Amino acid sequence: MSTITRVPPTTPLTVNDIWVAYDEINDGVTVTPGQMEKGTTVRFSDPTGGQLRIEFLLPNGEETAPVSDSEPYILEIGGTYHFKCFFLPRGAKTEISPKHGGILDVVPQRP
Repeated sequence: MSTITRVPPTTPLTVNDIWVAYDEINDGVTVTPGQMEKGTTVRFSDPTGGQLRIEFLLPNGEETAPVSDSEPYILEIGGTYHFKCFFLPRGAKTEISPKHGGILDVVPQRP
């Protein structure tokens, strides 16, 4: 079972925004909110309006398929999820990939 599933575009739903911002000073990201309920439909976005791509990390260090910015996804399994971020600021041609990625807690973490 996948931990996150893309929602088909024709599905009517309430979507909660998760803002993922680049923190240039710490070469990391801030995630707001940092915790969501299992079963919630979310979309990840850069609050500055740039493009954002996220790759969740599996326990073995491998990456999952990329999560596109502003696309709705359902958080299906509780847990603490680490992810790498790739930002493409408005007008830029090169992505920024901070050294320190983000963390999202999906609760409850156990059934």
